[in-house]
Amino acid sequence: MTSNKKNIQIFLKAYIKGDGHKTSFGYVIVTSSHFIAYQSVLLFSKLDILPSVKKYKNKGKGDIIYRIALFGKQLDNLIPNIHKTKTFHNRFWDNKDFFYIPIYKTESIPFQGKVYNIETKDKTYLASTLVHNCEYKYDGFRMQLHRDGDKIKLFTRRLENVTKQFPDVVKVVRENIDSSNYILDAEIIGIDPKTGRWMAFQNISQRIKRKYDIIRMSKDIPVMINIFDAMQVNGENIIKKPFSFRRELIKKITSEVPEKLQLAKEIITEDIKDAEKFYNESLDKGNEGIMVKALDKPYKPGSRVGYGVKVKPVMETLDLVIVGADWGEGKRAHWLSSFTIACKSGDKFLEIGKVGTGIKEKEEEGVSFLQLTNMLKPLIISEKGKEVIVKPSVIIEVNYEEIQKSVNYNSGYALRFPRLVRLREDKSLDEVSDLSMVKELYDKQRGR
Repeated sequence: MTSNKKNIQIFLKAYIKGDGHKTSFGYVIVTSSHFIAYQSVLLFSKLDILPSVKKYKNKGKGDIIYRIALFGKQLDNLIPNIHKTKTFHNRFWDNKDFFYIPIYKTESIPFQGKVYNIETKDKTYLASTLVHNCEYKYDGFRMQLHRDGDKIKLFTRRLENVTKQFPDVVKVVRENIDSSNYILDAEIIGIDPKTGRWMAFQNISQRIKRKYDIIRMSKDIPVMINIFDAMQVNGENIIKKPFSFRRELIKKITSEVPEKLQLAKEIITEDIKDAEKFYNESLDKGNEGIMVKALDKPYKPGSRVGYGVKVKPVMETLDLVIVGADWGEGKRAHWLSSFTIACKSGDKFLEIGKVGTGIKEKEEEGVSFLQLTNMLKPLIISEKGKEVIVKPSVIIEVNYEEIQKSVNYNSGYALRFPRLVRLREDKSLDEVSDLSMVKELYDKQRGR
């Protein structure tokens, strides 16, 4: 998938010659593997060739086969002058025997190979062309663990020191990580002490800013540390080492403690079925999905994990800032209940929609209208009727069905059916999703 066009041409020409046969309209390749059929569509699309695929049941054997149909002029760069054949007639659009399998979403990763989340109306396939590491993508918050001799410090992704808020984490890593000098990356998730179930991010985010009753809070909301990467071990900078080396080193120095300290759960596979099973297993646990990583790449610092991609059941979420709201009506009259959200463009924040779903009426159920109202009240800049404008400060993660062009918002785009996923108190205004990212996602969802 990372080869240049010339190499892809050579490969596909040989593939057609080996497994294809000529027809009156072009060529047909037959395969019994849905994986090969889908990957073929992706490879041909890199040469601007759009094959059609038909799924058949083999009457003789009862198994499923796929016919990949390639039409006329599209093949000129592989098989010159095919469209000049007298018997050729273009049946690409009017032949009902074939259909093009739509690729609604592709997620590419900037390392050797690509991982695609290929969605059809019936099923989602995870397809990988190389061996990769698949890890749980936990619904927690990222924490860096620093140790220098006897000193242990904990930092959020914004490098906010939260050592005092997590004495339980300090104790566990001191006793179970056999190195006196390290910098490790981890994802922290909460554990419900009554049920043992993993808790969503918003349930543990309150611990980040807790200044009082810290010991009680650590008992009410215990946490589990999931280490997923390392920048330094035993005083040695290892960011240029491949991921497989870093992961193995973490394993050597870490004594795992059930529900307290562990390495992020992983599998290493090139088998699509194993990857899909692992993906569904992670979702069943309440996680966001999985991370797929290159085994041979270095550590890439930054707010986005380098050389890896999130595979999730929805389009990539956006981190947006609240810039306005409306007072509610009826039983919500004392709450702000519709929130105007914005993306970033340079030093400006541009509106991209309003969100009112995913927010709870009861505080114990998650992010509530009351909680957001209390956070936004001190930030109100102006008020006109039921509408208020607030100082950009509160960042939320939002998912949505799709991105649309719009003249109603000054970003030029609108989110269709936006829904609040969680508060992002761990992020700064510099990390609000950029307009260029919105444009990229808009283009990608339409296969541009």
